[in-house]
Amino acid sequence: MHLPEYFLRLQEQCESLTCSCPKGSPYHILGKEITEMISSYLDDSCYFSSQNDIVNQYASLVYAHGWLDAAIFLGIISAQDNKTDFLSVISPVTYNSSQLIEKETRYFSMLTTALTSISNFPATGSPLHTAGKHCVKIAQEAVREAENLQKKNDLFPALGYLCYGYGWLDTAIRSGLVKITSHPELFTTER
Repeated sequence: MHLPEYFLRLQEQCESLTCSCPKGSPYHILGKEITEMISSYLDDSCYFSSQNDIVNQYASLVYAHGWLDAAIFLGIISAQDNKTDFLSVISPVTYNSSQLIEKETRYFSMLTTALTSISNFPATGSPLHTAGKHCVKIAQEAVREAENLQKKNDLFPALGYLCYGYGWLDTAIRSGLVKITSHPELFTTER
């Protein structure tokens, strides 16, 4: 699938989002905030597309996708399931390769550092502790996959893994499942 189709699939899912929690509850407010984050990054991807900035367009889409999948996993929001997978995106023929190298290298460093700058927040007996661990595991696996792809010089999907994993990690933090212990500048914690 090409980037425009990927955008349309994510946009379709975003338009079908519903908050799973009762109105006025903290988790309903959280669901609304997460929906706004997803929508905002989809909008960013449109801007980048209009500037022919393929690297940032892709990064925005996959980051939004990470937030979407993490929030659905946590039960905060629900959406139509359209089996969208960022790994199905075909690497564009033309893009700024030096920008891709810089962004992938920077995101690899940022996510690696972010994963050493957190701790699981809920008590171990809580199901939210397990949920937080799962979100962190997705981000850790994303770093491993990106590293393997780096070795093959396959940086477009490597960046995808990093953005997707970062989306999961930021969702876990925004949801109160993971606590920031250092480097708060690496996280999307404020609206």
